[in-house]
Amino acid sequence: MSVSIESTLILQMSAAYNTHFMQSSNAGEALIHMIETCNSLHPKLRAINPKEVLVLLSSGKSFTTRSQLRKFAVDVIVYLVGDVVGSKYSHAELIEATEQKVTA
Repeated sequence: MSVSIESTLILQMSAAYNTHFMQSSNAGEALIHMIETCNSLHPKLRAINPKEVLVLLSSGKSFTTRSQLRKFAVDVIVYLVGDVVGSKYSHAELIEATEQKVTA
């Protein structure tokens, strides 16, 4: 996979999340919106059920601060780009690239 595809996915997912979160202040809704909006960006994202992804990744976690919600948004994007789509970059590299883009 080329860097441009990964960068594009991270950029577009982050933008979709940031925009929706800033409008509604609901991280869950923003993440579902992000996944639904970005499912056409890559064939492997088309079969993703947003609610199942959120349940899987949030299992056993609680979110009481905005920074925890932001970290969870980063985790979701990294999971989608790294594990679902596939990446030649390390988990740490994907986190670093995503943290720079998720502002909400």
